Amino acid sequence: MDSQPPPVAKPRRGFAGLAIASFAFALAFLPAPLAVLYELNDECLRTTSWASSEGLSFATLAHIPPIPIHRHVYLMVRTAALGGVVASLFLVVAAVVSYRSRPWAIRLHTIYVATQLVLMVTLIKYADAFSTELDTAQAARDWVMRLPFHSTVRQIATMVAVPGLVFPLVLAFVYWLWSRSYGPARDRHRNRRLPGATADE
Repeated sequence: MDSQPPPVAKPRRGFAGLAIASFAFALAFLPAPLAVLYELNDECLRTTSWASSEGLSFATLAHIPPIPIHRHVYLMVRTAALGGVVASLFLVVAAVVSYRSRPWAIRLHTIYVATQLVLMVTLIKYADAFSTELDTAQAARDWVMRLPFHSTVRQIATMVAVPGLVFPLVLAFVYWLWSRSYGPARDRHRNRRLPGATADE
C-alpha cells in the first residue's frame, strides 16, 4: 500500500484587510491636498491682483501665480500638496499589491508611511509660515483702507494633514502589533528565551 504524500501547505496570500483599508483611504484622501493647492494659488492671486482662481483645473497644477511672499515658502507648500497626491496614488498601488504578496505589502507600506509623514509635517510647517507671511505682507501693504484679510491656507492644510498623519501612524502601530504576534520579531523573542536555540530551529 502506497503511503499518501504529505499535504502541501497552500502559499499565504497577502493582507486583504490592509489592502481594503489602504485602497479606501487612498481614494478618500486623494483630492484633499488639491484643496490646499487651490487655496494657495487663490490667495496669491487675490493679494497680487483683482483676479482669483476660477476653479481647480490643470492650470492650477501646472502654473505658478504671482507670489507676494518668499518664493521658497510657497514652493514648499505646493510641493508637499502635490506630493500628497502622488503618495495617495502610490498607496493605491500598494493596496493592490498587498492583496497578493505579504512581503511586498510590508515594503511598499513602509515607503508610504515614511514618505507620508514627511510630506504632512512639511505641509503643516510651511502652510503656517505661508499664512503668517501673507497676513503680515497684506497688513503692511493695505495700511490705508485696512481691508480685512486672513489667510486660510494654514487651517485647510491642518485639516488635510491631520488624517494624513493619523493613517500612517495607525499603519505603523498595527504592524508593530502584528510583528510581535505573528512576525519575525516573535520568533526572535522566543529564541532569546530558549538557551541554545537558533533561528533555524
